Amino acid sequence: MNPPHIPRLRSRRPRAFTLIELLICVAIISILAAIGVVNLRRATERAMKSADAANLHTIATALQTYYVDYGTLPPADREAGPFQSHHRSFVATGNGPAAGGSWDGLPWLLVDLKYLTDPRTMFTPKYLKLYPGGSTIRGGHARYHNFRYAYNSAGLSSGGHGGGSGNVMSGRVWIVRNLWVAANHGWYADQFPNAPADYQYPFGEGEWEDKLEHVLYSDMAVKTVIGGTDTFPEGQP
Repeated sequence: MNPPHIPRLRSRRPRAFTLIELLICVAIISILAAIGVVNLRRATERAMKSADAANLHTIATALQTYYVDYGTLPPADREAGPFQSHHRSFVATGNGPAAGGSWDGLPWLLVDLKYLTDPRTMFTPKYLKLYPGGSTIRGGHARYHNFRYAYNSAGLSSGGHGGGSGNVMSGRVWIVRNLWVAANHGWYADQFPNAPADYQYPFGEGEWEDKLEHVLYSDMAVKTVIGGTDTFPEGQP
């Protein structure tokens, strides 16, 4: 007696993706990646902006403490580098410690005298990230020293360099800010072709990208303004 016939089961091969399905998957992944990159960039920028504001609040405390101790604000530095340079001999044009080499910088003696414990507090976090290479025109210090916070020694009583009214707590003038002088107005723009004017104001999103900076005013308030002005951007307090 012959065994009953058992039909053979055909093995099914897994169905491959069609070209259209693959293209749809790639498109979806690309869109998600683009969204992720944009969100990551915005989160990083906002974190740096928050760190920058925290720096300026720390600097405000240091300046207030110095003022209590000495009855004046400290004199500005005039040359880039990790040292005090407020003496009149430090007058090299283009080697200033702020605004890419075009403005007086926050006094390094705040670090030397321990009013600031971390030297990185002297710099906008975004500029520390953007300018690790290169060097200053004089001294060969790391280029980021040209981006120390700008300091308005001429606007207030600071023990030197232009003097000022001494009305420290008025709030009508700025003391410290990210940049102040734009690249196209700075010495690096055309005076020093080997020192590129490739810097911008550090903050802003959308239409305000690279157009905003933080400012510490003489009432010790930190505000966001349009770079190089005392004007608030639309939608800002």
